Amino acid sequence: MLSVSAAVMTACAVGPDYERPDILLPQDWPEEVRSPMDEEASIGQWWTRYDDPVLSELVERALENNLDIGLAAARVAEARASLGFRRAEQFPTVSAFAEAERDDPGLTGGGIDQEFVVAGALSYELDLWGRLSRDTESARAALLATAFSRDAVRLAVVTDLVASYFDYRAVVEQIRITERTITSREESLELEESRFRSGATTELAMRQAEAELETSRAELPGLRAEAERGRRALAILVGDSEAVGRGLGGLGDFGLPDLPDSVTELPRVLPAELLERRPDIRAAESFLIAANADIGVARAQWLPRVDLLAIYGTGATAAGDLFTGPATLWELLGTVTAPILDFGRRRSAVEGAEALYDIAELQYRATILDAIREVGDAWTLLTTADERLEARDREVAARVEVVNLAERRYGGGFSPYLEVLDARRALFDAELSRTAAARDRLIATATLYRALGGGWEIDEEQAALESAL
Repeated sequence: MLSVSAAVMTACAVGPDYERPDILLPQDWPEEVRSPMDEEASIGQWWTRYDDPVLSELVERALENNLDIGLAAARVAEARASLGFRRAEQFPTVSAFAEAERDDPGLTGGGIDQEFVVAGALSYELDLWGRLSRDTESARAALLATAFSRDAVRLAVVTDLVASYFDYRAVVEQIRITERTITSREESLELEESRFRSGATTELAMRQAEAELETSRAELPGLRAEAERGRRALAILVGDSEAVGRGLGGLGDFGLPDLPDSVTELPRVLPAELLERRPDIRAAESFLIAANADIGVARAQWLPRVDLLAIYGTGATAAGDLFTGPATLWELLGTVTAPILDFGRRRSAVEGAEALYDIAELQYRATILDAIREVGDAWTLLTTADERLEARDREVAARVEVVNLAERRYGGGFSPYLEVLDARRALFDAELSRTAAARDRLIATATLYRALGGGWEIDEEQAALESAL
């Protein structure tokens, strides 16, 4: 019976029913973005596409232990409790009470009066104007908003973790390049020292080789410090409090992985589909739904409030007479409270609710526009990273040939040793730059996955909440 009454009252709820704002969106992406998309591709658990077991393990640990994700989950629990409280307000409250009274007025000499009462009370507010149902609708939408915000935090943490992981790997690769260069320059210095002792070269050439060696050695401490900072950053993202101070162990000394072809297989996503795919957009819309329901709550304050109270129990002047037929008591009370004068409180509440709705709508529109921009920016970042990496690959190959030619020319006596040093220095810089370009390409793919909405999924609770709105 109560459910039927609630349904009828909800149909009479004051305030506007929610309608998604009309937003002009592009029908499709530009050709350079649209062409590589595949109808069959999916990006669920997109981080596994890198075929890196260490990365996959770190992501799983972060999803379980990251503090930002834990805080977002706690907010969801708080919003769930708030919804339970608001929903309970729509139903009657049943309570029991016992009362014992003993009174001697001392005025008429009539003696001592006493009374004992044991009763139960049922109180209920008739939701004639939908104030309580709108309040529940607002709480339900707020819970959805916090759940989607949690999903957005999860996606952001995973993306940051992937980017930090590849940044760390790039530093490790640069350390390996530097160590290899140091070994090569140590061998070159030994050779030049031997040639100097035999009179085959000058002291200047030997000192130049020594200077180049020390220059390479000077690069190493900074790179190692950067690697340790990267380990600690990963430890924080993973939520490993014990490893924060000492860095995250178990990463090994691997350089950058090759990028599998499956990483760049993008799903076919239209701009309008971002409204359903991106959790930050879903969160912004849920906040908008909650703000819309709050307008109804504020408007309902203008209308009369009807409260029912029913009491049933037993009362007698002697405790032994309780629970006998003549001691039965009952009472049914209905009150109507109508606001008359509040000096603008209700009007201000409605105006405030409408202003908050306008703010939420602007934030929703801004979130959508940011999402579309982020997809375009991420795609541009990926394509330019591809081009830059290809150019760096060609540069490294050319620099290797330059070094070989310079060494042959020096060995044949056709050029000074400075030409060899310049060629090797340029190769060293090119290899470091090539590593940075490979890192940027890997990070760009993660950024694009995030822009497209990642691989999050709506759980059963979120689906049930959406169906109730």
